[in-house]
Amino acid sequence: MKRTICLVLIFLLSQLLSSMVALFFFNLPNLFQASRLDVNMLADSPSAVGVSLLLNGALVWAVMTLLHWTDRKGFHANGCGKRIYFTTAAGMLPVIFLVNLLLESFSLKDLNEELLSKLIYNPLGVLAIVFVSPFTEELVFRMGIQRHLMRHQMHPWVAIAVASVIFGVIHGNPAQIPGAVIFGFVLGWLYWRSGTFWLPFMAHAVNNMLGVILMWCAGGSDMTMVELCGGPWWAAGWALIAVGLSYAAYLCLKNLFAAHGRGSVSGMERERRGASL
Repeated sequence: MKRTICLVLIFLLSQLLSSMVALFFFNLPNLFQASRLDVNMLADSPSAVGVSLLLNGALVWAVMTLLHWTDRKGFHANGCGKRIYFTTAAGMLPVIFLVNLLLESFSLKDLNEELLSKLIYNPLGVLAIVFVSPFTEELVFRMGIQRHLMRHQMHPWVAIAVASVIFGVIHGNPAQIPGAVIFGFVLGWLYWRSGTFWLPFMAHAVNNMLGVILMWCAGGSDMTMVELCGGPWWAAGWALIAVGLSYAAYLCLKNLFAAHGRGSVSGMERERRGASL
């Protein structure tokens, strides 16, 4: 568990350092002209937040690489064919719908709503949300924490649960925590079964990209998902269909993993057994 704690600290400290660097860089005109540091720059400038997230991703990757806490084999496709990636991307759609419909019923306060509404209209912000954040988070929570726990004889589902809960809590936003935990289980299962970093990264990126697209389409509207579905009964009907589609995607992926030699023994389990020999 020591490495798990270290990885969480690295993630948080990298965010702090990246924020300070971005804050200083975007305050250079103020520093030269008025010798004043605007501490609200990160809250007011989407570009500053985007740069901060980009720096955070680069810093986390560099530190984990220097400490040899990344997995070179995990950066290969590991035999996962295009059908697995396509099925995963398609299967994420009903899961995203179900999770967002569930979260809407909780009516949790969204602390990042105003910031996200600015980021999605900024190129650096979109890049950070769709690609950089998924890369950084999958690096830390799946390749870093989950893989480490599994290599040290923790049961896969327990390792997935631990990584998922930490992944959810680290978001620090009540509106995101439950969804992040649920998605953490999905992403953790994909990483466990495939043994490759890129499959959960792709699924994570699809989730974030769809979120950005939906916010673009909503255009600041307060319309709920239940209203978009046509009312509670329609929402319930669509939810049942989404459950069926999600389960079908799960079964399809399970068969595809088996066809690629990842049935009863996952890619990560094979690695763990090899490391113990």
